[in-house]
Amino acid sequence: MKVRQKGKAENIELQMTPMIDIVFQLLVFFILTFKVVAQEADFNIRMPAQATKSMSDVNPQVFKVRIIASSKGEMSDLQLDGNSLGTGSAAFKALREAVRKQIEDAGGPTAAAESMEVEFDCDYELRYDYVIRAMDAISGYRVGSGDNIQVRRLIEKVRFAQPRAPR
Repeated sequence: MKVRQKGKAENIELQMTPMIDIVFQLLVFFILTFKVVAQEADFNIRMPAQATKSMSDVNPQVFKVRIIASSKGEMSDLQLDGNSLGTGSAAFKALREAVRKQIEDAGGPTAAAESMEVEFDCDYELRYDYVIRAMDAISGYRVGSGDNIQVRRLIEKVRFAQPRAPR
């Protein structure tokens, strides 16, 4: 039986240039495939407090928006201060117009931003997209076309009523 002699260990040279090339190729790939996502709506939401706290001296005008859901989670009725606005897209348009009329009566969007507030009271089964559509309706709308589009703000203060128990 022959005993092998340990040979001299070869010096392995690590080639850095190909590694750097790969890193730059990956960097370029991710930069070119990056898609900018449109910014989502920014809502100022005041969630229900844990304990009742005294509000500031200024009592804002509160619109109560009630969204009633069917057993399948669809919107069966949209109400503003107890008045039914109907269902579907027409209800959200009616909500926007009612809020817009109230804001115009209050002296315009700047005055209304501090003096008006919306409280959402939604059924437990309601799908979220109806709440988002209602928030879009009360928060503002776009005017104009092409390059001349302006956003008109309506109400920015939003809060939610205490959750209702599921049916």
